[in-house]
Amino acid sequence: MRRSKHFRSLTLLAPLVLAACSGLPQGSPTPPASGTATVALTMSATPLAPPPGASILSFSVNVNSIALTPASGTAFSFPLNTGGGTFAVDLTRLQSDSALLGLSTLVPAGSYTSITVGLSNPALTYCLVTTGTPGCTAGSVTTIHPSVATPVITTSLTLTANQQTGLALNLDMSKAITVNLATQIPTVDLTATNVLTAVPLPRPASFAAGQLDFVEDITGTVTSVSGETVIVATATHGSYTATGSTATVFSPACTAGALSCAQVGQVASIDTALNADGTLSMLEYDPIDTSTTAHDWIEGVIVATPTSSSQFELVANEEVVAANTLTGNSLTLGEPVQVTLGSGATFSVDVKGLTVPVPQATAFAGASDTSVLLPGQTVSVRVTGFTAGSGTLPAQATVDVVDLRYSRVPGTVLSVAPPTTLTLQNLPPIFGLTINPIVQLSTGSPPNFAATNYDGVSSASGITAGSSQTYTIRALYFGPVAATQFSAAKVRAN
Repeated sequence: MRRSKHFRSLTLLAPLVLAACSGLPQGSPTPPASGTATVALTMSATPLAPPPGASILSFSVNVNSIALTPASGTAFSFPLNTGGGTFAVDLTRLQSDSALLGLSTLVPAGSYTSITVGLSNPALTYCLVTTGTPGCTAGSVTTIHPSVATPVITTSLTLTANQQTGLALNLDMSKAITVNLATQIPTVDLTATNVLTAVPLPRPASFAAGQLDFVEDITGTVTSVSGETVIVATATHGSYTATGSTATVFSPACTAGALSCAQVGQVASIDTALNADGTLSMLEYDPIDTSTTAHDWIEGVIVATPTSSSQFELVANEEVVAANTLTGNSLTLGEPVQVTLGSGATFSVDVKGLTVPVPQATAFAGASDTSVLLPGQTVSVRVTGFTAGSGTLPAQATVDVVDLRYSRVPGTVLSVAPPTTLTLQNLPPIFGLTINPIVQLSTGSPPNFAATNYDGVSSASGITAGSSQTYTIRALYFGPVAATQFSAAKVRAN
């Protein structure tokens, strides 16, 4: 199998709960100054309670500011990982993953009543689906913009001098989004009670003792390689520094099987764990594009079965801007893109060293047209030409690589057979599945074989079947004919 070169202003106040955990999250491990505490913030999302009745393709928002409001005195402005810029996220991706918002070692000790999170440009993209038919109905992809709101939720928090703690800000889509089950049309209310909460870190997970959270699928351009340490600059989240070890997995695209394959200028995805000492441990290094020639990439969800051998439509939920083909703000998260295959365009699969169904993976990697593409799949495409959308016309991209990557798929568990498989039910209707799909789990062994990571449970044995608990997987989707329809890099108990 050929492996890839691959791939309105709004302010919310969230409750902050006292975190008894310790650990210095990502950033400088310098001890906090006297009279201050160290606080790190990640961000996650809870999916719609199944059955969702709607296919949410993207739910994006910009985080502009974070402030801790004390019982008295001046609010503390919390630094974002982007410095002075906005931190753009697609919450559909955070159903399975965590984004590292930032770290401060200088939070004044004392009592706090809330966290204030300044958001802008919220946008939700969805589509209508005919039950049992894969993909969005023609012309139904729609983006709505929630109204400005300022919900205030108070609580109490006491930080002591030299305390080290981590929190995840979690946005609950089930509280924010209401779906009309008859029309499949969602509405959004970001003033709903407890739409945003703070969860102490660490949660139960499969990372090592002393680690606080998984921060995975950090996709961007490699800007520095020094020994076992790399820096990856993203388009919307800032830059991240991670260090490898004997526990690091190197994907099949890294033919050296070591970090010597990493080169400045590559487009890569790294999976990391947030350590208690403030560093990021690199769990996997995964080159998406081994070429050091700058290219831009768009990643998104395929919305319908292609009707042309050379064109398909996706909704963007991530981008890499290295060559400035995607200039300025010409493409936004949640925006539909009409993709055209260029002459000689190639296909690949980002297997990451996971266990995958070989026939389907081989067929996808050997494809030369859109016949292998399925609604609900996530692909990353390398852009050779781009025209921004205008009015009702979607953005247009010409591409020379199509790389199968990881869909975020919420549902409930019908059954589980640890450590190898689980069976999902109540998936979003865009998949159009008439079966309950089997999810392949991987045990892995570094440096060549990746393991499925678990969040909210410590292993596959902690997964419970039933309708009361929602899980979200980050997984390759191979379609209903595969022996295992999904291969999971991550399972999160929401």
